[in-house]
Amino acid sequence: MKSEAYFIKNARIFDPTLGLDQFGDLLLRDGKIEALGSGLKPQGDFKVIEGKGKVLVPGFVDLHTHLREPGFEHKETVETGTRSAAAGGFTTICCMANTNPVNDNAAVTEYILNKAREKASVRVLPIGAISKGLQGKELAEIGELKQAGCVGVSDDGMTVMDSQLMRLAMDYARGFDLPVLTHSVDAELARGAAMHEGEVSCRLGLKGMPAEAEDIIVARDIYLSRLTGCRLHV
Repeated sequence: MKSEAYFIKNARIFDPTLGLDQFGDLLLRDGKIEALGSGLKPQGDFKVIEGKGKVLVPGFVDLHTHLREPGFEHKETVETGTRSAAAGGFTTICCMANTNPVNDNAAVTEYILNKAREKASVRVLPIGAISKGLQGKELAEIGELKQAGCVGVSDDGMTVMDSQLMRLAMDYARGFDLPVLTHSVDAELARGAAMHEGEVSCRLGLKGMPAEAEDIIVARDIYLSRLTGCRLHV
């Protein structure tokens, strides 16, 4: 098999994990960094990419994406979503559970991962549901989701309003070493709101949502995270 190599020159190379911020060159061969520095003179065959005026960084990670597959392929698919991610510099994406059927069991998780192996341009990490059907009433099988390949649990854009259920979810998530990713809005305070509550909403005669609708749920989930020892991503 022919070796595949790329020489990126004159780019601004930035990697905060290494404390690196410099102008220079990078040689990639067969998907691995072979050399990094200034004024490199690599040997062999390679494709030259001019990096002047560009920033070269490690692949970005998106923790909240909607690949919509299965069930809503008219909106997005694993193939189209990951191609868009790659075009924007994202090499790992986490996909939410708002599919049809909901990703609240191992079968759906495995379907997503199989699709990713077939069609994805970047790495896909599924996020499983906190509650069955995203309904906020019954806990999903969090252990089963972890075993199938989920890297976290979330009810996506639905707030788990039942504090006892949320506590139970965090207990299970901690036990299976999974973070909980939350949607932080009190659904009752936000019900029917079209915009932020304030002078403009009053003037327009539109129902607004107070900032406290978010504050209340964020505070609750922080306290539950402290109580359970669960990792929380707000």
